[in-house]
Amino acid sequence: MNIKTASNLDEIFFPRNVAIIGATTQVAYPLALLGGKMRDHTFMVNPNYKEVLGKKAYASIMDIEEPVDYVILTLPARYAAQAARECVQKGVKVIHSFTSGFSETGLKEGIEREKELISILKGKVRLIGPNCMGVYCPKSGLSFNPASTHEEGHIGVISQSGTFAQFFIHAGHPRNVKISKIVSYGNAADLDCPDFLEYMADDPDTRVIALYIEGITNGKRLQSALEYAAGKKPVIALKGGVTDQGGRVASSHTGALAGTGETWATMFKQAGVVQVEDFDDLLNAAVALNESPLPAGKGVSIITYSGGFSVVQTDMCIKAGLEVPKFSAKAVEELRKFVPVSGTMVGNPLDAWQLFYKYDDKGGTLKDIFRIIAGEKDVHSIILQFDVIRFMLNMWSDTFEEYFEAVVQKVLQGCHYAHESGKVVFVSMFLDPFAENEIERKYNLIFKKRLENEGFPVYPTLNDAVRTVGSLYKFTEMRQRKVLKTG
Repeated sequence: MNIKTASNLDEIFFPRNVAIIGATTQVAYPLALLGGKMRDHTFMVNPNYKEVLGKKAYASIMDIEEPVDYVILTLPARYAAQAARECVQKGVKVIHSFTSGFSETGLKEGIEREKELISILKGKVRLIGPNCMGVYCPKSGLSFNPASTHEEGHIGVISQSGTFAQFFIHAGHPRNVKISKIVSYGNAADLDCPDFLEYMADDPDTRVIALYIEGITNGKRLQSALEYAAGKKPVIALKGGVTDQGGRVASSHTGALAGTGETWATMFKQAGVVQVEDFDDLLNAAVALNESPLPAGKGVSIITYSGGFSVVQTDMCIKAGLEVPKFSAKAVEELRKFVPVSGTMVGNPLDAWQLFYKYDDKGGTLKDIFRIIAGEKDVHSIILQFDVIRFMLNMWSDTFEEYFEAVVQKVLQGCHYAHESGKVVFVSMFLDPFAENEIERKYNLIFKKRLENEGFPVYPTLNDAVRTVGSLYKFTEMRQRKVLKTG
């Protein structure tokens, strides 16, 4: 296969300017583009308006005085062919068709419209879509969401679904997801998933690729692109439509062939891509791979505040393909020196609830627990379950802020110590969006941001953290198999 170089699709992600054909205040693109770097490089095209959001509206793209690189079609499908002809005449490089009503309908009229669109553009203008949200690139200012942040990051997202692309922005922001590029490609009448995989594989701004895919027209081409991308950086995939009924819905969504769940699982595994089960897993794994190294093995230790969780916690780990090894006699002896006997469980998982409230340096603290566990050769990842702020507020009252800060410092010191010892660290805390205690919500977020700012991912549930470690360990297994095979 002739792999494209990164520069081939730069015109898609870094156009000099954008024209929105069919621009109105009823679609998001004008507001999204005017809120960022593209503000002075966006043209509105709509013969029914003199201006849109304060910007002059042109009757036709042909009326724009300067060359146009990138066009967003938001007008009804019946007008798409004429707009495409004008784009070809204007010398446009890329069209993104937000407009739907093409092959995804399954109707003869929609299929014929898509064929006509391709025949007009083929060899002249590249097409993203139709039936998609298009491109979000903080570095260039392209966006399809007015609420998107302009902060640049290193997670690349390729999504056949526009809604999933939107979710990465809406759900990703509070989860500290920082994006390099997102592309929603819909029906893939021209540019398809393999094109974007190859591009992001060579993109220096992208460290991790998160993929949501429903179907494909060329399986061999996708296999080659997956192998190429996974050979350069981690690729995580969520396949929509792995069941018979889900596959039927996926085919009706974009018009592509969904295939069987077993076929896709085999393809991903052979390519070195980790397949996840749902959107939360995709989001969580992307964050972790961007922030954390891979665990050296599957041994996990959980530091918790409740022995009642330990059985379920162990089951979670086993189901995720991990192990919960026993601590060595030396580690147990060290822990018993400062973990009270009453109401605790000195084992793995480790219930040391009293230490969560230890704010002074007399005796052991959470920092010392991290230090001891990090010395265990069979432990490769450490998860801290920190769901205790509500109790701290009741216990410390007027002295809460002072003591809370002291505990946070000990947690950070312990996390850094474990990280420097080669252990991967994750934190889970009860980030309940329905919590009515505003003070608790405030300090939960403070704690979360403090850890994230120092490179330690925080997850809303323990199960999220465990499943994410399981996803990361799959990459470790793949690398180990590859080394054994080549060695």
